[in-house]
Amino acid sequence: MKLHRILLPVLTAAILAAVPGCKKENTESKSFEGYLSIKMPPFIEVGDSKTFQVDTMMTLICPDGEPIGYYFYDANTGKSDTLVTSDGVIRNHYYTYTAPDKLDILSLTFGGFPQKNSAYQATRTSINFVVVRPGLSGDGSITNFDKKSSKTFTDYRDGRKYYYTTIGSQQWMRQNLAWTGSGRAIDGCEVMTDVFGRYYTWEEAQTACPDGWRLPTDADWTALQEGAEAGKDVPGLAGRMMGDLYFNGAKMWEYWREVKITDELRLSVMPVGYGRVEDNSCVFDGLYTYAAFWTADEADGQGVCRYIYQDKDILYRGLMPKTDFAASVRCVKE
Repeated sequence: MKLHRILLPVLTAAILAAVPGCKKENTESKSFEGYLSIKMPPFIEVGDSKTFQVDTMMTLICPDGEPIGYYFYDANTGKSDTLVTSDGVIRNHYYTYTAPDKLDILSLTFGGFPQKNSAYQATRTSINFVVVRPGLSGDGSITNFDKKSSKTFTDYRDGRKYYYTTIGSQQWMRQNLAWTGSGRAIDGCEVMTDVFGRYYTWEEAQTACPDGWRLPTDADWTALQEGAEAGKDVPGLAGRMMGDLYFNGAKMWEYWREVKITDELRLSVMPVGYGRVEDNSCVFDGLYTYAAFWTADEADGQGVCRYIYQDKDILYRGLMPKTDFAASVRCVKE
């Protein structure tokens, strides 16, 4: 499973066979007018619920005036709930979906179907989403995070606890900052703040670290590799930073011959990509391929960032727009 694939609306033949109105007895089929729509956040936490009001979703029209039935189908349980019968009788105005304790890609289908032996063809739409659980205790979405011999500190702004490690004379956060005072969660799903951390613009990042901690400089990043040249890309460092982590059971960094993942520095970096801020919204990209972090430095009117690409054992240096690019944040202790 890869994040860039998880939102594709895929339904199996078994699902289609299980929902109402999928088998037709009339060979001359007609189509309803209008279309169906269903919305669900891309990521939802175990136990969270979303309620749909069917009255506002009955958007199909039968030109011949025949009534139309409506149903929801949960592919995880294999259960179909008919809210409106094929005679047009509303049995229930609301359908509530509750995310099960199953960290996986799940789907929900909403469909409309005609009366028996009608010439009209059933139609449906479905949406895929990912069920997640925050935390690094071993039962969350992120697994294989090595907590042995790690110390923690608490961000007293919100009570979040972070693991940190000592590298040379400095102490570095081992997790992406998740402070909600600024920045944004991936795809607007706040539950992901405690899974991937938040994405900040360079300007937001300058004041995002908690008291006693600061945004690392470009020189701080370079110093992670002995003998590295300041202000340049750092070969041989990416694998020492990458964490052999899993998201919902899927390995996050793919295998590449040139990269040996050791997490020697215990920074446990994961490839959560970056965001591009446009008109008060943010488009996310680079999942499972990039990890990007802001530095406290700027050059040529842009913010200096450090980033890793999946297939090269290099910590790259880049210049990105201060207000239009969103990256992760790690803090170092003052």
